[in-house]
Amino acid sequence: FFLLEGRARVTLVSADGREIAYRDVEPGDIFGELGGIDGIARSASVVALEATRAARLSGTAFRDIVMTHPTFAWMLLEHLSAQLRRMTERVFEYSTLVVRKRLIVELLHRAEKAALVDGEVSISPAPTHSELAATISTHREAVSREMSDLAKRGLIEKRGSRLLLHDVSALRALVDKKE
Repeated sequence: FFLLEGRARVTLVSADGREIAYRDVEPGDIFGELGGIDGIARSASVVALEATRAARLSGTAFRDIVMTHPTFAWMLLEHLSAQLRRMTERVFEYSTLVVRKRLIVELLHRAEKAALVDGEVSISPAPTHSELAATISTHREAVSREMSDLAKRGLIEKRGSRLLLHDVSALRALVDKKE
């Protein structure tokens, strides 16, 4: 599938109903490529975050394009490499960082794609605490507690539909700080 418009999220839901978010899909991104390669049923679900439009390519057509268009095949390899690197980073983060640091790392990842407004990073729309929890493998209450602490320190602020990061350098320093 090729996402043409809108935003979506790749997720899995555990047996106890907890959602685990793997990645967000933006216009121009692909999903379902693993099934196109190995023919095995989907390994995750893709949930629309807003109105979306996607194009579907059959498995046979996908394999034909990969086999006959080396540039497309190379782009697919680069895409899969990036996904594997991101998953490796996440496993490392889950294994070595406490919830506060995982949350800050996720906010910093989102900041890389966000707008700079008056010297502050503006993440819009602001992610919900549940979305952040699903992304960093924890529960909403832990995210709420940590977000409240970061707000009290003056590092972040929820303003309307935006999340403002007032001091990205200070957030980075918190991740690097030994605990």
